[in-house]
Amino acid sequence: MNLISGATMGLLIVITAASFGTVIFSGELASAAPSGIGLIIFSATVVSAIATCLSYYSPIVATVSEPSIPVLSLVARQIFEQMPNAAFEDKLFTVTATIIVYTVGSGIIFLALGQFKLGGFVRFIPYPVVGGFLAGTGALLVLGAFHTISGIDHHHFTISALFQPIVLLQWVPALIFAIAMFALPHRIDHFLVIPGIIIGSIALFYVGLAITGTPIAQAQEQGLLLAKIAPGGLYKFGTFQSLGGADWSVVTRQIPSIAALWLVDSMALLLNANGIELLAGRDLDLNHELKVAGTGTIASGIGGGIGGFGSVAENTLSRNLGASSRLAGGLVAGICLAMLLGGAALLSYIPKLILVGIPLLLGIEFFYEWLYRGWFKFSRSDYATIVLIVLVTATLGYLQGIGVGLIAAIVLFVVSYSRLTITKRASSGDYHNSNVMRTSEETDILQVEGEQTFILELQGLIFFGTANKLLNQIRSRIDDSAAKEVKFVVLDFRLVSGLDASAVLSFAKLKQVATQKQIHVLFTNLSPDAMQLLQQGECLEADDPFCHVFADLDRGLEWCEQQILQTSSLSQLKERSLHEHLESDFADPKQVDRLMNCLEVRQLAAGEHLFRQGDPFDGLYFIGSGQVSVVLELGEGQTKRIRTYTVGNTIGEMGLYRKTQRMASVVADKPSTVYFLATEAFTQIEAKDPLLASNIHRFIVNLLAERLNHREQELKNLLQSS
Repeated sequence: MNLISGATMGLLIVITAASFGTVIFSGELASAAPSGIGLIIFSATVVSAIATCLSYYSPIVATVSEPSIPVLSLVARQIFEQMPNAAFEDKLFTVTATIIVYTVGSGIIFLALGQFKLGGFVRFIPYPVVGGFLAGTGALLVLGAFHTISGIDHHHFTISALFQPIVLLQWVPALIFAIAMFALPHRIDHFLVIPGIIIGSIALFYVGLAITGTPIAQAQEQGLLLAKIAPGGLYKFGTFQSLGGADWSVVTRQIPSIAALWLVDSMALLLNANGIELLAGRDLDLNHELKVAGTGTIASGIGGGIGGFGSVAENTLSRNLGASSRLAGGLVAGICLAMLLGGAALLSYIPKLILVGIPLLLGIEFFYEWLYRGWFKFSRSDYATIVLIVLVTATLGYLQGIGVGLIAAIVLFVVSYSRLTITKRASSGDYHNSNVMRTSEETDILQVEGEQTFILELQGLIFFGTANKLLNQIRSRIDDSAAKEVKFVVLDFRLVSGLDASAVLSFAKLKQVATQKQIHVLFTNLSPDAMQLLQQGECLEADDPFCHVFADLDRGLEWCEQQILQTSSLSQLKERSLHEHLESDFADPKQVDRLMNCLEVRQLAAGEHLFRQGDPFDGLYFIGSGQVSVVLELGEGQTKRIRTYTVGNTIGEMGLYRKTQRMASVVADKPSTVYFLATEAFTQIEAKDPLLASNIHRFIVNLLAERLNHREQELKNLLQSS
């Protein structure tokens, strides 16, 4: 099956290469068509041979880049128009030199993308824009096919010209051939369908000549066959001669078209590689395949040819024909080489309808994929983008189509991203609290007054459009007369991937609003780059009384809570002692004195550890004064605050029941007094004073239940706000 596949694919690629050669070297270049055909077959030989030897996908079939053909045809015509008084040979040298520059440049780009593992960067171009480029390529292939037809004035091409009898006789059979090549393989799943169509079309053509009594020489004069090609006239190495004889000022003028083609070739290569992955049922090393394509393309460019890579269409056909090893690709390269060295005369007998029909077939395939199937796959705005690029490419030119495509990509990005919200979650301080464990009185106040704090957890990329939406969202909340007055706006940047300089203007406006209304704006989890941009935009200043920066959301919320508590009636009350806190929480307040007598007093300086992560559990701690925090040690000096405890709270309840290691460290935030109930002391209480032990057990159960209930309620509210 590998022999059948290789032979069939070799024949098809030779015919396709001949078609491409006639497309590029058409019009005023038609007399050089044999050399053009030779260049394309040479390119197919080199690209196929190198891909077969080096690709990790052994049955790969590689051929020349299809998107490059119509563009190179346009470039060739532009060169002839820009050199009106030059000799034909000088024009041909300039065209060849331009092709060499394009090809070697493509190869270098492929190699660079593969070497630096940048194979995925092209995928950032929106898919509809890629589809528009490829569908536009299909339109140019169709136009290029018609330009190869004899009897058409290429400078004043009109629809009416297609209906001249001699022209009709060339393109109608070609269109029928293209439709048959497109439709029949979709309906008949057999490996002989495509070679059968080609052989059958050739046979029918010569039967027609026999019936009408048309000699081959007359068929060549009428443009039904290629002009007779002299033996050995297909390919001659002329790289150095072309580079020396080219008009480099004209070559330089083609750089914009060539640069656009480099982009399209890169996209086409990666799209085809993805398609081959699906066909093979396994992942390919895209960066390696880029290097392979780069090597083959540079080698082809040195010989004056064009580059190429594995094509989904050819590999699908090859797989259907039974290819499973490198033999198929080797046969393709061998057949192309044999045709290049000694098969020139045979090409003279291939009907023109096939050479015109192949580009028409490719155009139909591009149209079917992107204009027909695209209608069902894309949104109407995306589909409109594809159609727009095709129309501009077909009417105004390839560069204009590329320009419209890039503008469309920008517009699509802005419109699509502007529809997204950068606010992952909006909440308020009545239920979204810091990790500071407050007393019940403090918690009650924060639940009542917490709506003063408006919390926005941001995400994604912030640029002008999304930042303006954020500003409007904040203004809407500030101006909401039905809700409690906002005094604090907290913006958390933990999930923000980037901040564009254009977004700074919106934050500057937010600062103005905050200053006018005396609202505090807190920025948390700012990256160094984001902070620098905000500082440069004068959104953050060291002495600003209303704009603040905190390391994380937890610290920012703690500051807001502290401001609320300081202005509440609670701040006028005397701080309760540990004894008073326990009396309000114990079932039997009389047991508190007996408990206090069993506790060991410890004094902690600011920054001193009560215990460290990994220490064994040894008992329960009561906070008598000051404040301590539970921190998770993440390594490399990094820590994360889990919880902060103030007077009346306890730490290490599980230490009374479990003998395991401490899961986090506890450090004093300021000078603090703690009271320690050791596990051994509690064991003695259980043995000698069951009533006190019962009160302690009940106190701990109630404490854990209250904390669990608080966490559940907090989680519920956060889920509802997301």
